Amino acid sequence: MGLRESMMAVIVRHKLLANQIPKGCTTPLEEWIAIKTRKTFKKSDELRKAIGKDNLDYVSREDFEKYQLYRVREQMRYAEENAPYYRHKFKDAGVRPEDIQTYEDLTKIPLTEPIDLAEKSMLFYGVSATKLLREFTTSGTTGHMKSIGYTQNDLISKIDIIASALRNLGMTKKDTLHVMFPMVMAWDPSLMLVGACNILGYKSSVCAEVDVEKQLSTIREAGATYIIGIPSFIYRVTTLLSKETDLTKLGIKKIISASEPLSESMRSLLQDAWGCKVVDVWGMTEFGLACAVECDEQNGLHTDEANMLLEIIDPETLEHVPMGQKGELVITALNAEGTVLIRYRTHDIAALIDPPCACGCHFNRRLMKPSGRMDLQFKIGNGHKVYPVLFDEAVYISPEVVDYHMDITREGYRDVLTFEVEADSQKEELAQSIVKAVSALMPVEDGIAEDLVAEPRVKLVPPNHKDYAIKVKKIRDLRENFD
Repeated sequence: MGLRESMMAVIVRHKLLANQIPKGCTTPLEEWIAIKTRKTFKKSDELRKAIGKDNLDYVSREDFEKYQLYRVREQMRYAEENAPYYRHKFKDAGVRPEDIQTYEDLTKIPLTEPIDLAEKSMLFYGVSATKLLREFTTSGTTGHMKSIGYTQNDLISKIDIIASALRNLGMTKKDTLHVMFPMVMAWDPSLMLVGACNILGYKSSVCAEVDVEKQLSTIREAGATYIIGIPSFIYRVTTLLSKETDLTKLGIKKIISASEPLSESMRSLLQDAWGCKVVDVWGMTEFGLACAVECDEQNGLHTDEANMLLEIIDPETLEHVPMGQKGELVITALNAEGTVLIRYRTHDIAALIDPPCACGCHFNRRLMKPSGRMDLQFKIGNGHKVYPVLFDEAVYISPEVVDYHMDITREGYRDVLTFEVEADSQKEELAQSIVKAVSALMPVEDGIAEDLVAEPRVKLVPPNHKDYAIKVKKIRDLRENFD
């Protein structure tokens, strides 16, 4: 870092609430959320009145929910004054900030559609474009380009949560984070991660190469102890490297899976290959990288509830679903200055889990690992829904499998699922084991029983060592005139 960057790092480091987390804290992420809640509590008469306490040494779930509703009201006031999209949206809906006093009151606020953000990004800005420190563009999986603006305070907040998440994962200043994102993404997560590591005084290394040997040499040269990246890419690197290298001897303490759903079969294979735990992280460009992160219990992802309020709704009725039930994830940013998003439909299918957690967290709500996206679901047979992560569990059953894609076609009245599987082995036994595993999946099994889905077909092909495309569609629906 140059002198200017070093000075900025010192300033930002001084502002990080993560530095106030006590040494030896066993639940750093929840403690960071509590620190942020207490800071707001001290400044706000409205929040102290709502909670009804003189101090907040211990934050209960009930206290924290009142903090969140207070932040929703404050964000609505900010949006009314600064973000044209919401100024008109709230007026048309006849909803005011003071109307939101309970969790159920949130349904009074109209939902925000991703297509609106894509088509009217500037109307979501709470500051002028000249005051934004950074803008990211993303198409996600929808193909619609969205522009997300971050102010300096927004970026500091993102770095703060990344710092807390890394501490929650056990990382210290003695560790080195290896960032393994191929340079074929809509935006480069390594910029945020390396920047955060620099400010925190953590060591980091980056390799954006698809070449697996370059990944290995970078890990060795940097002395990396933690790895973060896209699970399908980490899995590909793992499969191709493990034939000649004992990865368990590299000293990796933990692998962090981000940007894609992580199937349990893939997690198991990665943990066996590297000899360490693999934990999941969930995030969106719209809200930052570390929106939710697993603890070592691997039973739900601890959420950044200080900056986000999460809801699960029925995508058809738009009403809240019971706790623990799956539905569409909806998020409200609670402290955003750049791009303001209130009740934003993510189209992710997920569920929420109430505390406590066996790791020791007592008020932080967890996110059940998102199982897919509404816009990446397909119907087969008599309306049975399938999605990529469902097939991951069945196809990644052997370390010989590197990657796969699947086409849905129709022959007569039956749907046909054809898998092209990259694998080191071309043995018929592997193909048949995949056919058997896919056929046992409930949507496929039911479709076969109804005689509306044909037996799955598997074509084994040698691994493609040079070309790699990230976030390409795992499933292609080639049926004509199909709803």
